[in-house]
Amino acid sequence: MPQQEAHSPISPEQARDWVERFLAADNSHILERLLSLVTDDVVYVHARLPGGFARGKAAVAEFLTGLWTAFPDLVFEAVGEPFVSVDGERLALHWKGTGTFTGPYGGLEPTGMRFVVTGIDVFEFEGGIVRRVETVTDTVSLLRQIGALPAATGSAR
Repeated sequence: MPQQEAHSPISPEQARDWVERFLAADNSHILERLLSLVTDDVVYVHARLPGGFARGKAAVAEFLTGLWTAFPDLVFEAVGEPFVSVDGERLALHWKGTGTFTGPYGGLEPTGMRFVVTGIDVFEFEGGIVRRVETVTDTVSLLRQIGALPAATGSAR
């Protein structure tokens, strides 16, 4: 997020700028670059984390390292514009991620299969950097695409 006061509302322009910087950092797979965007005591909520969350840069770095080892070509892109909460305190990003499962992940052995998955991140800020991020993703679809779950059967009708 651009330089702003700790409690200033996020403008749409600031949201777009921050999302661009965040995605560039995430897609670089350079830990220091991504971790420079979060507080030291950041809380990262994600269903694939033990207990459902990680607290602090070291715990988030461990999760990201495992993710990037399993999916070394993992990249994310924004789907549409970021959403800013009515109070201007939070930002939500709908995203699409693509990658190939080539390293071990969460007890699963690599299959070499490609995937496309979507999700939403909700970011809360403190002093212009992220203090909390919550990720909601289509984990079932991801696990099916990488061969960890059987393909869906039947119809949605």
